[in-house]
Amino acid sequence: MTVKVVPMTGRLAYIWHHSVQPHIDLNYRQAADGLPSHSIRADVGWNWVRWLNLAGLHNLTRSAGGHGPAWAMSLVVDTGETGAFPIGMLTTVPRLNCTVFQERRDRGFGWFLADAPKEVYGQLNAPIAKNVALALLDTGIQAALDSGQDGTFLLHAAPEGGDKLIRFYGEKVGMQRLPAGEPAITNIFRRSGSDEYFHFDDVRAQAFSAQFHAFR
Repeated sequence: MTVKVVPMTGRLAYIWHHSVQPHIDLNYRQAADGLPSHSIRADVGWNWVRWLNLAGLHNLTRSAGGHGPAWAMSLVVDTGETGAFPIGMLTTVPRLNCTVFQERRDRGFGWFLADAPKEVYGQLNAPIAKNVALALLDTGIQAALDSGQDGTFLLHAAPEGGDKLIRFYGEKVGMQRLPAGEPAITNIFRRSGSDEYFHFDDVRAQAFSAQFHAFR
């Protein structure tokens, strides 16, 4: 199964919304007390057509915050006659002017990220692709590097993902969680909930991405 990263198009966002999102909404729930971790996903109810449009809106207004443009990317598989099918979705801002650990500077920022659930692979009659979320995170870091940054990377872990998502970014990925009560990440948006954010410095980001070099 050939997997590649391509720019997200309206067609890919539409396919996700109508062929992937229904599996997520039907089979998973946002975090709540008493739910088993395997049934939790932060992206229940998401709309990738909307997230793609939100990235476009950012690009119309970004100069007010001193930010670079947003990128929207998809991880796709070739399904033959029916063409590319998305198994991962990402919007990222490779140059977000933001404050982390009292330092204001441009950093890569992971905005929205989602990988297809196992139910989709049954629909495709294909083996489950491994580490899609990690590959999407690497895609965000590479976008920052391609935009002239040093790889330093920030992302927001949606609270709807609960402790499962916190463990994923902190333990599996190895990012550093920001303390509660830190200054606003950006001047207008992202002004509270600093402990919902995770951070890679340049050394850790590039070490993380090194595991994907063989696939480039």
